[in-house]
Amino acid sequence: MADPKRTLILNPQRIGLAEQMRQDWVVNAEEGTTINDVLDPAYWAHCSARMQVYDRVDVRLETGEWLLELIVLDVGRNYARMFLAKHHEFVDTDLSAPVGAITHKVQWMGPQRKHGVVRLSDSAVIQEGIPTKEAAAQWLDAYLKTTTAPV
Repeated sequence: MADPKRTLILNPQRIGLAEQMRQDWVVNAEEGTTINDVLDPAYWAHCSARMQVYDRVDVRLETGEWLLELIVLDVGRNYARMFLAKHHEFVDTDLSAPVGAITHKVQWMGPQRKHGVVRLSDSAVIQEGIPTKEAAAQWLDAYLKTTTAPV
């Protein structure tokens, strides 16, 4: 005799919108932070009280070299254990200025440093902390009018 077909029906209390069931976090890791640092449960000591199991965390290095997609597996008062779901490396990605660019470029430098102006000849940051890309472009225009900056 064959086993009877099993019908399992999802209880409506077990489904919800992602916004209601978990939190999504974004971390801007300081320059010099390693992937091993981020995966160390102690790294999260000052933030873990706000997290819950199955939260999602994107950690992006402020230099733009990598981004990690993490899932919180365990959380305590002063630690959080993370599962590394995905690791994106951007080191070999060509981010050079497009052909025809002149001497400087406006660049997003992360949420803390905001937009900045970079001299292309030596990659020196000559201004940062500008809130919008448009304001940074205006700053660059004014700068180029008042100086004979080397190429």
